[in-house]
Amino acid sequence: MLTIISVVFLFGSTRAAPAAGECPNILDAAGVSQMFAPMIAHSIHSLTLEDIRYFFEEDATVENGIPTVNMDLTSEKRVLLNAPLAGYDDDFSTMTMKTFDLVMRNMNRTWWGITNYNTLEKLTHAFHMAEVWDRTAEEYKLVKQLLDPESEICECITDVENNDVLNYLNLLAFKIKYPGITSGNKTLTDLYINYRAKRSAAYRFGVGYDLSWKRSGLVDFDGFDFNLSDIELLKDVAEKLVDEDGVITKHVDSAEHWQLWREMVKEGMDASGYYDLAVFLYCMLN
Repeated sequence: MLTIISVVFLFGSTRAAPAAGECPNILDAAGVSQMFAPMIAHSIHSLTLEDIRYFFEEDATVENGIPTVNMDLTSEKRVLLNAPLAGYDDDFSTMTMKTFDLVMRNMNRTWWGITNYNTLEKLTHAFHMAEVWDRTAEEYKLVKQLLDPESEICECITDVENNDVLNYLNLLAFKIKYPGITSGNKTLTDLYINYRAKRSAAYRFGVGYDLSWKRSGLVDFDGFDFNLSDIELLKDVAEKLVDEDGVITKHVDSAEHWQLWREMVKEGMDASGYYDLAVFLYCMLN
């Protein structure tokens, strides 16, 4: 729920664009958390235009401004600047079946979605994200009543090139495509680097991206240019962005392993995360 200070600030925050360096204080006063950028990246990385229309704004357009991780892992284009149409089958009447169908239609595409996830894990991930957006939808309705899209808050929120949202999306794309790349496990990361040095993407090491969202701290992206290719950046990502973010080695292939995933999924986000996401989506879509 919105805090009292957040409500007061949202009501009275309209003015000219903030000066350089003011945004951290502006967002802090508005109740936006310090973990805003990595949390937003985690929350929007697989968002589709259909999801936006269902959960948030039914008239959202193709040029919606919500960046996402490219689900096509064969592409060198890691981040899409607009949440794409996923092609949900409208013959189904519920979002659950539409989401299920989308995953099943892509189940044989090795480099779609998340590296080394089996079909049950891709379904788990899709439904987990839908639950995040569903819980954010109520917060979004409240933010929509209070926040002026022309406010200095939205000026700061929508500056994704400078508030690190795009940086964290690129980093997340690396973690999804190369599980464990920031873990500090040199044996694993050297394998990725060697394969890509040969212009090969044919690595199958049995590990997968850890679905749980780490809150261990912020990353310093100083000097990183994510416009460079994977091959050009892999070594630096592996050596300079180590956050000990682990990998999943227990796949959903038994009730016992599902218990591990079940607890991981139930962790979700805290209240500040849903608020941050609601503010971000409102500012970007309006």
